[in-house]
Amino acid sequence: MFPEITSRLKGMLEGFGSKPVSLDLKAGGFSFDAVNLGWYARNGYPGLYSILSGGMPAWSGEVVSLETALNHSVVWACTRLISESTGFIPLVMLQQRDGVKMPALDHPMFSAMRNAPSDEMTAMTFRETLTSHCLLQGNAYAQIFRRSGTGEAIELHPLLPSQVRPDRERGGQHRLVYLVKDGNSPEKTYTVERNKPHDLLHIRGIGHTGISGFSVITMARQSIGTAIAAERNVGRFFANGGRVPYLLEHAQKFKNDADFDKFRDDWEKTYQQAHKAPILENGLTYKQIGLSMQDSQMLETRLFDIHEICRWFLVSPHLVGDLSRATFSNIEQLALEFVKMTLSAWITRWEQELWRCVLTPAEKAQGYFFKHNLNALLRGDFQSRMTGYATMLQNGVASVDEIRDLEDWNMLPDGIGADYHIQLNMQPLPANQVPGTTQAAGLVRLGKPKTN
Repeated sequence: MFPEITSRLKGMLEGFGSKPVSLDLKAGGFSFDAVNLGWYARNGYPGLYSILSGGMPAWSGEVVSLETALNHSVVWACTRLISESTGFIPLVMLQQRDGVKMPALDHPMFSAMRNAPSDEMTAMTFRETLTSHCLLQGNAYAQIFRRSGTGEAIELHPLLPSQVRPDRERGGQHRLVYLVKDGNSPEKTYTVERNKPHDLLHIRGIGHTGISGFSVITMARQSIGTAIAAERNVGRFFANGGRVPYLLEHAQKFKNDADFDKFRDDWEKTYQQAHKAPILENGLTYKQIGLSMQDSQMLETRLFDIHEICRWFLVSPHLVGDLSRATFSNIEQLALEFVKMTLSAWITRWEQELWRCVLTPAEKAQGYFFKHNLNALLRGDFQSRMTGYATMLQNGVASVDEIRDLEDWNMLPDGIGADYHIQLNMQPLPANQVPGTTQAAGLVRLGKPKTN
């Protein structure tokens, strides 16, 4: 039924390290390209899609797919770090009117982004899942369910990236369209129309067209494939009892094949038994071939693979457990760099795509928007949090009640915590007063006093 699978499986079962299987497979006129590969995923064959499409061969001979890549600890750690960090940061829907920003408590999307976008999952699970889709496969999709009449979004349901194919109309206005195929159901087409609510939420990564993003698994398959090959080599080394490849050199030729087979069986039975040393006799010589783990710098290679994969995800190695280059003086700065350079890009993607896709044109005109609260990153750092609150309070930036609300504490009774405070030794500069001039009526003299 699927003749092209035969060639792919044959190449996978012939053993790792063999010649990579060509992607230009054809069987019965079937072109083995990305468009045809999507048919398997959209028609209920995700496993075959993973074998055919997700499994792209690397120079190391390893087949790198979504599943094999996630089996590597560094890929898993980077994906988990970015996805979970993006998922647990509170995402709030706000509305700005006349310069005043207020939480949009009455809008269904406020609760959807804060608590649960549907009855099937929480807000963190939803955003964590879609972030991992976009991070690894370049695109993340969710279907938007709207209230009839107003078009107000009420629920969001995630879709697998393999189920959706973005494209443009062949004629007319060349509008952006999404072709969605879920199992055996007929394919649906969703068109992005100007000044009309969207039907799909699309979060995309880096791409050359702006319509869809690149898959990191595909682009980084050489680095990931090398790391997987190193892991496999280490596993085989210990599976063989920690022995390097070797050969036995016999001074005399065996009389017949039966003697040769008997010697091989006796040797393997003895050599495979723990703590039982074989005895070399009759001019038998043991020779090591290949490189040992030390000679091949396996430890250095595996350490380098951590940095190589982290480079693809823009994650500092210390965040995935490698502290070899972390010091007391730079580790705090590296953590801040992750927030500024990595997380900021992902939360900006979420905020802008939610505004673009979820909100109706009327809601955009009414000042609705989405914003992450990065203060959640300091939830476990009590000292830094309290220092920041003290600065806000003594400079009149926030009141006591507002600071208590950030800690989920109740307001003080009788409104005594609603006032704003500022230090007494700070004086405001009067309007139209030039710094360095003398003020009238005995006010404070500014600037450097004259000397006689």
